[in-house]
Amino acid sequence: MVAPRALISSLIAVGFSSVLLAQAPALDLKFGLWENTIITSIGGAPPVDTSQMSPEQAAKIAEAMKAMGGEKTTTEKSCLKKEDLAKDAFMMPNSPGMTCTRNVTSNTKTQFVADITCTGTQSTKGHIAMEAVPGGTAYSGTMKMDSTIQGRAMGVSIKMSGKYVAADCGTVK
Repeated sequence: MVAPRALISSLIAVGFSSVLLAQAPALDLKFGLWENTIITSIGGAPPVDTSQMSPEQAAKIAEAMKAMGGEKTTTEKSCLKKEDLAKDAFMMPNSPGMTCTRNVTSNTKTQFVADITCTGTQSTKGHIAMEAVPGGTAYSGTMKMDSTIQGRAMGVSIKMSGKYVAADCGTVK
């Protein structure tokens, strides 16, 4: 059985991390503390084998899966460092058993657009588009990832935005 929260986290991580495979991003963003807002919408259900569960456990799993649907908004702070954008592996997938490729159609100081394809333990196709405002103090973007896991379809749509807060990250990593 795949833990639903771990699966969703994995999909989101693959979505974010699949963006840049072999090329550092050209987006012009200020380094330091950022406040990021991510709105996630999940469609479909990850595969959960309930055949070995009691009816009560299976009902709890079904209820948890239902609760994961709809839009969820998360706002958190993060620290963007120069080396984060300088790495070829920036946002690389780290899911074992998956190989991802991407086709970048735009990689400028103000725009990054790519199509992503992953194969292996799950098949995933996606599209990401990000824009940075001139001066690098804000960004916005969208991502859509569709996966097939153990024969079941699942989609994740993400709207993201961020604003630069300060050069000093303080205790934020």
